[in-house]
Amino acid sequence: MKLNRLAAAALVLCGASSAFAQTNVTLFGLVDLNVSNYSSGSKANAGNLTLMQDGTTNGLNGSRWGIRTTEDLGGGLKAGVWMEAGLNADNGNLAQGGRAFGRQIFVSLSSPTAGELRVGRQYVLEDGVMGLTNPFGNALVLNQGTAVTNMGKSLPFWLNAPRADNLIQYKMPTVEGFSAAAQIAPGEGTSDRFHGLMAGYAKGALNTAFSYEWSKPRAGGGPANKSFTLGANYNFGGFKLLGGIQRNDKLTTTSGNGAAAGIGLTVTGPVSFTANQIHGYTVGVEIPQGSLLWGANYSSVKYESATGAGATLGKLGLGVRYGFSKNTFLYSGISLAAGDLKEYISQKRVMQAGMRMAF
Repeated sequence: MKLNRLAAAALVLCGASSAFAQTNVTLFGLVDLNVSNYSSGSKANAGNLTLMQDGTTNGLNGSRWGIRTTEDLGGGLKAGVWMEAGLNADNGNLAQGGRAFGRQIFVSLSSPTAGELRVGRQYVLEDGVMGLTNPFGNALVLNQGTAVTNMGKSLPFWLNAPRADNLIQYKMPTVEGFSAAAQIAPGEGTSDRFHGLMAGYAKGALNTAFSYEWSKPRAGGGPANKSFTLGANYNFGGFKLLGGIQRNDKLTTTSGNGAAAGIGLTVTGPVSFTANQIHGYTVGVEIPQGSLLWGANYSSVKYESATGAGATLGKLGLGVRYGFSKNTFLYSGISLAAGDLKEYISQKRVMQAGMRMAF
């Protein structure tokens, strides 16, 4: 009897060991903090302000912690879960409006031959495309996805509300450098139905992609918040050139999901109006120098109304990152505004310095 029980226990332990061997669980985290000084335009009357901020604003990365796991199901098929919570390291609060896992939370199935299916809160495809267009990848004061404060109200530069709720995503396998993906979020009666497409090519020194996103208003009517983003960079060895364009049309403030979520469209300047189009471009360079990485870019947008009113806003950025290791960096940057609205925003000049560590 005792021998039988020992044998049964051994079998159970062997089965458990086999199951654990097929499942990988990783706990990860990142803390990024910076100090930024804002000097406003003369018309904005916002003065000079110095803030300590989480890396979500002007940093390399937003602070976070998370858990990811994969299970080998055999035959190349894998299941996965990603749970990632955003943190505001300057005050210890949860980010993304206090959500428990506001950055990402999804379940996935993937295969080398069939691609990957993800279901849950995820990044929209435009965010990855925009990361190709600027030094450091949507970071520091060079990030053209950071909104500005126009006479006390938030105004987007490029559209980049990076995540969507209730999102279903399919990614095709990469073949000879070509990749593609599609996304849809049903809206569930509280948001517009969101759609996104992406295609890209990455091989050798060239990396390029485009995304197209739109929403179907829950109140009815034709497509709204149509957004096309094209990004590319080419590594010459001693330096990398980066650039891109974005065109946004039929914009609304009621999407509730996707890249247009949470935007304001009231433009206050020499001419004041409500924008329904935002068109922009960016061009930049990255230069590695040992442990240093230098970056510079110029980004510009034009806001336009349905009646033809328009105003421009530009941003010249310069930044540097010093790597102690692959996980720990110091960084600094400065940006200067240009265009019709430069005197009407709170971020006419921004200077910042920070530190980021991941584990």
